[in-house]
Amino acid sequence: MAQAVRIGKKKYAVGLSWGPLSPDRPLRPQAIEKARQSKDTLYVIYGEVEPMVGHCEQKNGVRARMPCLAPIVAEIWPANTLLALVLDENQAIGIQITNGNIYDDAFGSPEEIRSWFDSLVGERTWDFVSSPWGPGEYHKESFFDQLADKAFSPPKLRSVNENRGMAVRVGILGLVTLLVFISVSAVLRHRREMEERLAWMSRHVIRKVIPPAQLVPLEPFVESCRKALDRIPAFSQGWDVRAVSCRPDRIRISWVREDVSAGTVRELEKDLGTPVSLTGENRARTDFPLSVPSRSVSVDRLPALSDEKKDLVSVLERYGLKYQMEAGSFLPGMESVSGSGSEFSVDLPDLPRGRFLADLGRVSGLSAQELRWSGKTRWILKGEMKHAPVAFKNRRISPSIAAPVPSGAVLPPNGKSPSSSSGKSAGSGGNGQFETLRPPEGTSVGGPVLRSEHDSLSGSKDPRDSNVPPVHFAPGH
Repeated sequence: MAQAVRIGKKKYAVGLSWGPLSPDRPLRPQAIEKARQSKDTLYVIYGEVEPMVGHCEQKNGVRARMPCLAPIVAEIWPANTLLALVLDENQAIGIQITNGNIYDDAFGSPEEIRSWFDSLVGERTWDFVSSPWGPGEYHKESFFDQLADKAFSPPKLRSVNENRGMAVRVGILGLVTLLVFISVSAVLRHRREMEERLAWMSRHVIRKVIPPAQLVPLEPFVESCRKALDRIPAFSQGWDVRAVSCRPDRIRISWVREDVSAGTVRELEKDLGTPVSLTGENRARTDFPLSVPSRSVSVDRLPALSDEKKDLVSVLERYGLKYQMEAGSFLPGMESVSGSGSEFSVDLPDLPRGRFLADLGRVSGLSAQELRWSGKTRWILKGEMKHAPVAFKNRRISPSIAAPVPSGAVLPPNGKSPSSSSGKSAGSGGNGQFETLRPPEGTSVGGPVLRSEHDSLSGSKDPRDSNVPPVHFAPGH
Protein backbone atom coordinates (compact mmCIF):
# COMPACT_ATOMS: atom_id res chain seq x y z
CA MET A 1 0.00 0.00 0.00
CA ALA A 2 1.42 3.37 -1.04
CA GLN A 3 2.39 5.81 1.63
CA ALA A 4 3.93 9.33 1.76
CA VAL A 5 6.99 9.45 4.05
CA ARG A 6 9.15 12.42 5.04
CA ILE A 7 12.88 11.99 4.68
CA GLY A 8 14.83 15.12 5.52
CA LYS A 9 12.95 18.14 4.16
CA LYS A 10 11.06 16.31 1.40
CA LYS A 11 8.21 13.86 1.10
CA TYR A 12 8.52 10.73 -1.04
CA ALA A 13 6.04 8.13 -2.24
CA VAL A 14 6.84 4.50 -1.27
CA GLY A 15 4.96 1.20 -1.49
CA LEU A 16 4.14 1.39 -5.23
CA SER A 17 3.37 -1.62 -7.43
CA TRP A 18 5.98 -1.99 -10.23
CA GLY A 19 5.87 -3.77 -13.58
CA PRO A 20 7.73 -3.77 -16.93
CA LEU A 21 6.74 -1.79 -20.06
CA SER A 22 7.43 -2.63 -23.70
CA PRO A 23 10.04 -0.26 -25.17
CA ASP A 24 8.65 -0.88 -28.70
CA ARG A 25 5.41 0.99 -27.99
CA PRO A 26 4.64 4.42 -26.53
CA LEU A 27 5.25 4.25 -22.79
CA ARG A 28 2.59 6.62 -21.47
CA PRO A 29 -0.45 4.76 -22.90
CA GLN A 30 0.93 1.46 -21.52
CA ALA A 31 1.53 2.97 -18.08
CA ILE A 32 -1.97 4.47 -17.93
CA GLU A 33 -3.51 1.18 -19.04
CA LYS A 34 -1.66 -0.86 -16.35
CA ALA A 35 -2.62 1.67 -13.66
CA ARG A 36 -6.29 1.58 -14.66
CA GLN A 37 -6.27 -2.23 -14.77
CA SER A 38 -5.25 -2.15 -11.11
CA LYS A 39 -7.82 0.60 -10.44
CA ASP A 40 -5.05 3.00 -9.46
CA THR A 41 -5.12 6.74 -10.20
CA LEU A 42 -1.40 7.61 -10.13
CA TYR A 43 1.55 6.30 -12.11
CA VAL A 44 5.24 6.96 -12.66
CA ILE A 45 7.62 5.78 -15.42
CA TYR A 46 11.29 4.92 -14.77
CA GLY A 47 14.04 3.60 -17.02
CA GLU A 48 14.89 3.96 -20.70
CA VAL A 49 16.41 0.65 -21.88
CA GLU A 50 14.11 -1.45 -19.68
CA PRO A 51 11.28 0.94 -18.79
CA MET A 52 9.05 0.23 -15.82
CA VAL A 53 5.84 1.67 -14.42
CA GLY A 54 4.92 2.15 -10.78
CA HIS A 55 1.29 2.81 -9.87
CA CYS A 56 -0.77 3.40 -6.73
CA GLU A 57 -3.90 5.00 -5.37
CA GLN A 58 -4.12 8.64 -4.32
CA LYS A 59 -4.38 8.26 -0.55
CA ASN A 60 -2.27 8.19 2.63
CA GLY A 61 -0.80 11.54 1.65
CA VAL A 62 0.29 10.38 -1.80
CA ARG A 63 -0.61 12.84 -4.54
CA ALA A 64 0.33 13.80 -8.07
CA ARG A 65 3.76 15.42 -8.70
CA MET A 66 5.27 13.77 -5.61
CA PRO A 67 8.75 12.21 -6.17
CA CYS A 68 9.15 8.44 -5.75
CA LEU A 69 11.84 6.88 -3.55
CA ALA A 70 12.46 3.55 -5.33
CA PRO A 71 13.80 5.11 -8.62
CA ILE A 72 16.38 7.07 -6.58
CA VAL A 73 17.68 3.86 -4.96
CA ALA A 74 17.76 2.11 -8.35
CA GLU A 75 19.72 5.01 -9.85
CA ILE A 76 22.30 5.49 -7.07
CA TRP A 77 22.82 2.05 -5.50
CA PRO A 78 24.26 -1.06 -7.25
CA ALA A 79 22.25 -3.18 -9.70
CA ASN A 80 21.50 -5.84 -7.04
CA THR A 81 20.55 -4.13 -3.81
CA LEU A 82 18.48 -5.20 -0.83
CA LEU A 83 17.79 -2.32 1.49
CA ALA A 84 15.71 -1.93 4.67
CA LEU A 85 15.37 1.30 6.58
CA VAL A 86 13.50 2.07 9.82
CA LEU A 87 12.19 5.63 9.85
CA ASP A 88 10.65 5.57 13.34
CA GLU A 89 9.08 3.10 15.73
CA ASN A 90 6.02 2.70 13.48
CA GLN A 91 7.37 3.12 9.92
CA ALA A 92 9.91 1.23 7.88
CA ILE A 93 10.60 0.78 4.17
CA GLY A 94 12.20 -1.96 2.09
CA ILE A 95 13.44 -1.77 -1.52
CA GLN A 96 14.67 -4.63 -3.70
CA ILE A 97 16.64 -3.83 -6.90
CA THR A 98 17.40 -6.82 -9.14
CA ASN A 99 19.52 -6.42 -12.29
CA GLY A 100 18.90 -2.68 -12.13
CA ASN A 101 15.12 -3.06 -12.11
CA ILE A 102 12.78 -2.19 -9.25
CA TYR A 103 11.49 -5.54 -8.11
CA ASP A 104 9.87 -4.68 -4.78
CA ASP A 105 8.87 -1.44 -3.03
CA ALA A 106 7.56 -2.22 0.47
CA PHE A 107 6.21 -0.16 3.34
CA GLY A 108 5.04 -1.28 6.78
CA SER A 109 5.89 -1.54 10.44
CA PRO A 110 9.48 -2.41 11.48
CA GLU A 111 8.40 -6.01 12.27
CA GLU A 112 6.79 -6.44 8.83
CA ILE A 113 9.80 -5.06 6.97
CA ARG A 114 12.16 -7.27 9.03
CA SER A 115 10.20 -10.38 8.06
CA TRP A 116 10.26 -9.20 4.42
CA PHE A 117 14.02 -8.60 4.56
CA ASP A 118 14.83 -11.96 6.24
CA SER A 119 12.86 -13.83 3.58
CA LEU A 120 14.94 -12.28 0.73
CA VAL A 121 18.46 -11.84 2.10
CA GLY A 122 19.41 -15.52 1.60
CA GLU A 123 17.88 -16.01 -1.87
CA ARG A 124 20.87 -14.77 -3.90
CA THR A 125 24.16 -12.94 -3.76
CA TRP A 126 23.63 -9.21 -3.39
CA ASP A 127 25.95 -6.40 -4.43
CA PHE A 128 24.78 -4.32 -1.51
CA VAL A 129 22.79 -5.33 1.59
CA SER A 130 21.86 -3.07 4.48
CA SER A 131 19.38 -3.25 7.33
CA PRO A 132 19.25 -2.44 11.05
CA TRP A 133 19.27 -6.17 11.80
CA GLY A 134 22.29 -7.15 9.68
CA PRO A 135 24.08 -8.35 7.74
CA GLY A 136 26.07 -5.44 6.27
CA GLU A 137 26.69 -2.00 7.56
CA TYR A 138 23.76 0.19 8.38
CA HIS A 139 24.12 3.97 8.27
CA LYS A 140 20.78 5.75 8.27
CA GLU A 141 22.27 9.25 8.06
CA SER A 142 24.43 8.23 5.10
CA PHE A 143 21.31 7.10 3.29
CA PHE A 144 19.69 10.51 3.92
CA ASP A 145 22.81 12.30 2.65
CA GLN A 146 22.78 10.36 -0.60
CA LEU A 147 19.12 11.20 -1.15
CA ALA A 148 19.99 14.88 -0.77
CA ASP A 149 22.37 14.63 -3.77
CA LYS A 150 20.74 16.68 -6.54
CA ALA A 151 22.63 15.00 -9.37
CA PHE A 152 19.58 12.84 -10.11
CA SER A 153 16.08 14.31 -10.36
CA PRO A 154 13.60 11.59 -9.33
CA PRO A 155 10.54 10.97 -11.50
CA LYS A 156 7.24 12.20 -10.10
CA LEU A 157 3.77 10.70 -9.94
CA ARG A 158 1.26 11.69 -12.60
CA SER A 159 -2.52 11.33 -12.77
CA VAL A 160 -4.10 8.93 -15.26
CA ASN A 161 -6.72 11.62 -15.92
CA GLU A 162 -4.28 14.48 -16.53
CA ASN A 163 -5.21 14.70 -20.23
CA ARG A 164 -8.84 15.22 -19.31
CA GLY A 165 -7.86 17.81 -16.74
CA MET A 166 -5.67 19.54 -19.31
CA ALA A 167 -8.56 19.68 -21.77
CA VAL A 168 -10.77 21.20 -19.08
CA ARG A 169 -8.09 23.75 -18.18
CA VAL A 170 -7.56 24.64 -21.85
CA GLY A 171 -11.30 25.08 -22.29
CA ILE A 172 -11.54 27.30 -19.22
CA LEU A 173 -8.52 29.30 -20.38
CA GLY A 174 -10.07 29.75 -23.82
CA LEU A 175 -13.36 30.88 -22.27
CA VAL A 176 -11.57 33.36 -20.00
CA THR A 177 -9.54 34.66 -22.96
CA LEU A 178 -12.72 35.14 -24.98
CA LEU A 179 -14.38 37.03 -22.13
CA VAL A 180 -11.30 39.24 -21.70
CA PHE A 181 -11.20 39.90 -25.45
CA ILE A 182 -14.88 40.87 -25.48
CA SER A 183 -14.40 43.13 -22.46
CA VAL A 184 -11.31 44.83 -23.89
CA SER A 185 -13.05 45.27 -27.25
CA ALA A 186 -16.00 46.90 -25.53
CA VAL A 187 -13.69 49.23 -23.59
CA LEU A 188 -11.76 50.20 -26.73
CA ARG A 189 -14.98 50.73 -28.68
CA HIS A 190 -16.33 52.95 -25.91
CA ARG A 191 -13.05 54.89 -25.78
CA ARG A 192 -13.06 55.37 -29.57
CA GLU A 193 -16.66 56.63 -29.46
CA MET A 194 -15.72 59.07 -26.69
CA GLU A 195 -12.71 60.30 -28.68
CA GLU A 196 -14.89 60.85 -31.74
CA ARG A 197 -17.42 62.72 -29.64
CA LEU A 198 -14.69 64.87 -28.06
CA ALA A 199 -13.23 65.55 -31.51
CA TRP A 200 -16.66 66.70 -32.69
CA MET A 201 -17.07 68.87 -29.61
CA SER A 202 -13.54 70.32 -29.96
CA ARG A 203 -14.82 72.67 -32.65
CA HIS A 204 -16.30 74.71 -29.81
CA VAL A 205 -13.50 74.44 -27.24
CA ILE A 206 -11.93 77.52 -25.76
CA ARG A 207 -8.40 78.64 -26.50
CA LYS A 208 -6.79 77.21 -23.36
CA VAL A 209 -7.67 73.61 -24.26
CA ILE A 210 -5.33 73.59 -27.29
CA PRO A 211 -1.61 74.08 -26.54
CA PRO A 212 0.13 76.91 -28.42
CA ALA A 213 2.24 76.24 -31.49
CA GLN A 214 6.02 76.69 -31.29
CA LEU A 215 7.40 78.75 -34.20
CA VAL A 216 10.97 79.55 -35.21
CA PRO A 217 10.61 82.97 -36.91
CA LEU A 218 12.10 83.08 -40.40
CA GLU A 219 13.77 86.51 -40.28
CA PRO A 220 15.70 86.05 -36.97
CA PHE A 221 16.64 82.53 -38.07
CA VAL A 222 18.12 83.63 -41.42
CA GLU A 223 19.88 86.63 -39.87
CA SER A 224 21.42 84.42 -37.16
CA CYS A 225 22.64 82.00 -39.81
CA ARG A 226 24.08 84.88 -41.86
CA LYS A 227 25.97 86.41 -38.93
CA ALA A 228 27.37 83.02 -37.92
CA LEU A 229 28.46 82.19 -41.48
CA ASP A 230 30.17 85.56 -41.85
CA ARG A 231 32.55 84.55 -39.06
CA ILE A 232 33.46 81.22 -40.73
CA PRO A 233 35.97 81.24 -43.62
CA ALA A 234 34.86 79.70 -46.91
CA PHE A 235 38.26 78.01 -47.31
CA SER A 236 41.01 77.28 -44.84
CA GLN A 237 44.41 75.56 -45.01
CA GLY A 238 43.68 73.91 -48.35
CA TRP A 239 40.11 72.91 -47.41
CA ASP A 240 37.07 74.23 -49.28
CA VAL A 241 33.42 74.37 -48.17
CA ARG A 242 31.32 71.78 -49.98
CA ALA A 243 27.94 72.18 -48.21
CA VAL A 244 26.33 74.25 -45.44
CA SER A 245 23.31 73.29 -43.32
CA CYS A 246 21.98 75.83 -40.84
CA ARG A 247 19.36 74.77 -38.29
CA PRO A 248 17.98 76.54 -35.20
CA ASP A 249 20.39 74.67 -32.91
CA ARG A 250 23.55 74.28 -35.03
CA ILE A 251 25.43 75.01 -38.24
CA ARG A 252 27.04 72.05 -40.03
CA ILE A 253 29.73 72.66 -42.67
CA SER A 254 31.17 69.95 -44.93
CA TRP A 255 34.79 70.44 -46.06
CA VAL A 256 36.73 68.88 -48.95
CA ARG A 257 40.35 69.06 -50.14
CA GLU A 258 42.18 68.10 -53.31
CA ASP A 259 44.64 65.74 -51.59
CA VAL A 260 46.46 65.22 -48.31
CA SER A 261 49.18 67.67 -49.22
CA ALA A 262 46.67 70.52 -49.42
CA GLY A 263 46.27 70.68 -45.65
CA THR A 264 45.94 68.40 -42.65
CA VAL A 265 42.92 67.97 -40.40
CA ARG A 266 44.83 69.42 -37.45
CA GLU A 267 45.62 72.54 -39.47
CA LEU A 268 41.94 72.93 -40.28
CA GLU A 269 41.03 72.52 -36.59
CA LYS A 270 43.65 75.10 -35.60
CA ASP A 271 42.35 77.61 -38.11
CA LEU A 272 38.68 77.09 -37.12
CA GLY A 273 39.31 76.78 -33.40
CA THR A 274 36.92 73.84 -33.06
CA PRO A 275 37.09 70.03 -33.41
CA VAL A 276 36.59 68.53 -36.88
CA SER A 277 35.02 65.12 -37.64
CA LEU A 278 36.38 62.98 -40.49
CA THR A 279 33.63 61.73 -42.81
CA GLY A 280 35.76 60.12 -45.55
CA GLU A 281 38.91 60.44 -47.54
CA ASN A 282 39.64 64.16 -48.01
CA ARG A 283 36.30 64.97 -46.37
CA ALA A 284 35.53 66.47 -42.98
CA ARG A 285 32.65 68.04 -41.07
CA THR A 286 32.39 70.80 -38.50
CA ASP A 287 29.45 71.62 -36.22
CA PHE A 288 29.07 75.09 -34.73
CA PRO A 289 26.45 75.74 -32.03
CA LEU A 290 23.59 78.10 -32.81
CA SER A 291 20.65 79.21 -30.70
CA VAL A 292 17.55 80.64 -32.37
CA PRO A 293 14.73 80.77 -29.80
CA SER A 294 11.23 79.76 -30.77
CA ARG A 295 8.11 81.63 -29.76
CA SER A 296 4.67 80.42 -28.74
CA VAL A 297 1.65 81.41 -30.81
CA SER A 298 -1.93 80.69 -29.78
CA VAL A 299 -3.63 78.51 -32.36
CA ASP A 300 -6.58 80.89 -32.74
CA ARG A 301 -4.10 83.42 -34.14
CA LEU A 302 -3.07 81.00 -36.89
CA PRO A 303 -4.95 80.58 -40.17
CA ALA A 304 -6.29 77.36 -41.61
CA LEU A 305 -3.82 75.37 -43.71
CA SER A 306 -5.48 76.29 -47.03
CA ASP A 307 -5.45 80.00 -46.13
CA GLU A 308 -1.83 79.81 -45.03
CA LYS A 309 -0.82 78.28 -48.35
CA LYS A 310 -2.55 81.11 -50.19
CA ASP A 311 -0.69 83.65 -48.01
CA LEU A 312 2.65 82.01 -48.83
CA VAL A 313 1.86 81.70 -52.52
CA SER A 314 0.89 85.39 -52.68
CA VAL A 315 4.33 86.38 -51.39
CA LEU A 316 6.04 84.09 -53.87
CA GLU A 317 4.00 85.46 -56.76
CA ARG A 318 4.75 89.02 -55.66
CA TYR A 319 8.47 88.34 -56.15
CA GLY A 320 8.08 86.38 -59.34
CA LEU A 321 8.92 83.00 -57.80
CA LYS A 322 7.07 80.07 -59.30
CA TYR A 323 5.34 77.59 -57.02
CA GLN A 324 4.14 74.05 -57.67
CA MET A 325 2.26 71.36 -55.77
CA GLU A 326 3.61 67.84 -55.66
CA ALA A 327 1.61 65.03 -57.29
CA GLY A 328 -1.49 64.20 -55.27
CA SER A 329 -1.76 67.64 -53.69
CA PHE A 330 -4.14 70.49 -54.60
CA LEU A 331 -3.94 74.11 -55.60
CA PRO A 332 -4.49 76.51 -52.69
CA GLY A 333 -8.06 77.61 -52.17
CA MET A 334 -9.71 74.65 -53.94
CA GLU A 335 -10.24 72.48 -50.86
CA SER A 336 -10.33 72.76 -47.09
CA VAL A 337 -7.92 70.30 -45.56
CA SER A 338 -6.98 70.13 -41.90
CA GLY A 339 -3.92 68.34 -40.62
CA SER A 340 -1.02 68.62 -38.21
CA GLY A 341 1.19 70.68 -40.54
CA SER A 342 2.65 71.07 -44.00
CA GLU A 343 6.29 71.36 -45.01
CA PHE A 344 7.58 73.68 -47.72
CA SER A 345 10.90 74.16 -49.50
CA VAL A 346 11.91 77.37 -51.34
CA ASP A 347 14.84 77.41 -53.80
CA LEU A 348 16.44 80.87 -53.92
CA PRO A 349 19.24 82.33 -56.07
CA ASP A 350 20.97 83.82 -53.06
CA LEU A 351 20.85 84.05 -49.29
CA PRO A 352 17.44 85.71 -48.59
CA ARG A 353 17.34 89.16 -47.03
CA GLY A 354 15.63 92.50 -47.37
CA ARG A 355 11.90 92.96 -48.04
CA PHE A 356 11.45 89.42 -49.35
CA LEU A 357 12.57 87.95 -46.04
CA ALA A 358 10.44 90.45 -44.11
CA ASP A 359 7.35 89.60 -46.19
CA LEU A 360 7.93 85.89 -45.60
CA GLY A 361 8.20 86.57 -41.90
CA ARG A 362 4.79 88.26 -41.91
CA VAL A 363 3.05 85.08 -43.13
CA SER A 364 1.32 83.69 -40.04
CA GLY A 365 2.45 80.22 -39.00
CA LEU A 366 5.69 79.86 -41.01
CA SER A 367 8.34 78.14 -38.91
CA ALA A 368 11.95 77.77 -40.10
CA GLN A 369 13.63 74.36 -40.08
CA GLU A 370 16.78 74.58 -42.21
CA LEU A 371 18.76 76.87 -44.53
CA ARG A 372 20.99 74.81 -46.82
CA TRP A 373 23.65 75.51 -49.42
CA SER A 374 24.96 72.49 -51.38
CA GLY A 375 27.79 74.03 -53.38
CA LYS A 376 25.60 75.21 -56.22
CA THR A 377 24.17 78.68 -56.95
CA ARG A 378 21.04 78.15 -54.86
CA TRP A 379 20.12 78.41 -51.24
CA ILE A 380 17.26 76.21 -50.01
CA LEU A 381 14.98 77.48 -47.24
CA LYS A 382 12.94 74.73 -45.58
CA GLY A 383 10.20 75.07 -43.01
CA GLU A 384 6.76 74.10 -41.81
CA MET A 385 3.38 75.80 -42.01
CA LYS A 386 1.90 75.60 -38.53
CA HIS A 387 -1.86 76.13 -38.63
CA ALA A 388 -5.01 75.97 -36.52
CA PRO A 389 -6.16 72.38 -35.89
CA VAL A 390 -9.82 73.47 -35.71
CA ALA A 391 -11.83 76.00 -37.70
CA PHE A 392 -12.05 79.20 -35.64
CA LYS A 393 -14.72 81.67 -36.65
CA ASN A 394 -14.26 85.26 -37.83
CA ARG A 395 -10.76 84.64 -39.17
CA ARG A 396 -9.55 87.22 -41.63
CA ILE A 397 -6.41 87.36 -43.72
CA SER A 398 -4.15 90.37 -43.42
CA PRO A 399 -4.68 92.64 -46.47
CA SER A 400 -0.95 93.27 -46.65
CA ILE A 401 -0.37 89.59 -47.31
CA ALA A 402 -3.42 88.65 -49.33
CA ALA A 403 -3.38 91.67 -51.66
CA PRO A 404 -4.42 90.60 -55.17
CA VAL A 405 -1.39 90.35 -57.42
CA PRO A 406 -1.42 88.84 -60.92
CA SER A 407 0.02 85.35 -60.89
CA GLY A 408 3.66 85.35 -61.92
CA ALA A 409 4.05 89.16 -61.75
CA VAL A 410 7.42 90.58 -60.72
CA LEU A 411 7.22 93.58 -58.39
CA PRO A 412 10.08 95.87 -57.53
CA PRO A 413 10.78 96.63 -53.86
CA ASN A 414 8.32 99.56 -53.86
CA GLY A 415 5.47 97.03 -54.35
CA LYS A 416 4.11 98.61 -57.56
CA SER A 417 3.29 96.36 -60.47
CA PRO A 418 5.13 96.92 -63.78
CA SER A 419 3.19 97.25 -66.97
CA SER A 420 4.31 93.89 -68.28
CA SER A 421 4.08 90.49 -66.51
CA SER A 422 6.89 88.01 -66.21
CA GLY A 423 6.27 84.40 -67.22
CA LYS A 424 3.04 82.43 -67.19
CA SER A 425 0.69 81.84 -64.29
CA ALA A 426 1.61 79.11 -61.90
CA GLY A 427 -0.18 75.80 -61.78
CA SER A 428 0.12 72.24 -60.60
CA GLY A 429 2.28 69.60 -62.12
CA GLY A 430 3.92 66.23 -61.48
CA ASN A 431 7.15 65.55 -59.65
CA GLY A 432 10.18 66.97 -61.37
CA GLN A 433 8.13 69.05 -63.86
CA PHE A 434 8.18 72.75 -63.13
CA GLU A 435 8.15 76.11 -64.96
CA THR A 436 11.22 78.26 -64.38
CA LEU A 437 11.36 82.02 -64.26
CA ARG A 438 12.34 83.58 -67.63
CA PRO A 439 12.80 87.29 -68.55
CA PRO A 440 9.98 88.96 -70.46
CA GLU A 441 10.20 89.22 -74.18
CA GLY A 442 12.60 91.93 -75.30
CA THR A 443 14.39 92.07 -71.94
CA SER A 444 17.86 90.63 -71.63
CA VAL A 445 19.04 88.57 -68.69
CA GLY A 446 20.15 90.83 -65.90
CA GLY A 447 17.94 93.72 -67.13
CA PRO A 448 16.29 96.22 -64.81
CA VAL A 449 13.29 94.06 -63.97
CA LEU A 450 15.37 91.02 -63.01
CA ARG A 451 17.82 93.19 -61.08
CA SER A 452 14.96 94.61 -59.05
CA GLU A 453 13.71 91.12 -58.30
CA HIS A 454 17.15 89.94 -57.29
CA ASP A 455 17.74 93.00 -55.11
CA SER A 456 14.47 92.39 -53.29
CA LEU A 457 15.34 88.73 -52.60
CA SER A 458 18.91 89.05 -51.39
CA GLY A 459 19.79 92.70 -51.16
CA SER A 460 22.82 92.04 -53.37
CA LYS A 461 23.85 94.44 -56.17
CA ASP A 462 25.52 91.71 -58.21
CA PRO A 463 23.15 90.84 -61.11
CA ARG A 464 22.89 87.22 -62.14
CA ASP A 465 20.56 84.82 -63.92
CA SER A 466 17.50 84.19 -61.69
CA ASN A 467 16.54 80.82 -63.16
CA VAL A 468 14.84 79.60 -59.96
CA PRO A 469 13.05 76.25 -59.55
CA PRO A 470 9.55 76.32 -58.08
CA VAL A 471 8.57 75.97 -54.45
CA HIS A 472 7.52 72.45 -53.39
CA PHE A 473 4.66 71.76 -50.98
CA ALA A 474 4.27 68.49 -49.09
CA PRO A 475 1.79 66.01 -50.70
CA GLY A 476 -1.63 65.46 -49.22
CA HIS A 477 -2.25 69.03 -47.99
